[in-house]
Amino acid sequence: MKERTNMDTIIQINRITKSYKGNETVSDVTMHIEKGEIYGFLGPNGAGKTTIMKMILNLVKPTSGEIYVLGQPVSHSSYQYLKHIGSIIEYPVFYDRLTAADNLKLHCKYAGYDGTDRIQEVLKIVGLTGVEHKRYMSFR
Repeated sequence: MKERTNMDTIIQINRITKSYKGNETVSDVTMHIEKGEIYGFLGPNGAGKTTIMKMILNLVKPTSGEIYVLGQPVSHSSYQYLKHIGSIIEYPVFYDRLTAADNLKLHCKYAGYDGTDRIQEVLKIVGLTGVEHKRYMSFR
């Protein structure tokens, strides 16, 4: 049975569970976050804080349960809602097989921002002028 969400509900999590190789890292979590509310995750390492955030961002799929963001269910093909969310979980994510310029183009695209004219400017600000066509792995 799906729980109904209203217009002021930003995130609705219904009984999500995540298991890796039979080991449950998140167990039956339910959460209801309204517009204007601020939530923080507190707990020891391994408690599932990062896993829940990754499930909200559709980076990890729940083993069971449902997640709604802005009233829409998060499914395997959901990505449009991400333009309304800013996040950094643990470390910024860049795609190893893409160049710095390609990573910025991709982030602009899913954020719904036509920033192609600013990419060279941003690369200069972060000191990547001249290496913007190298793959990310080479920056480490």
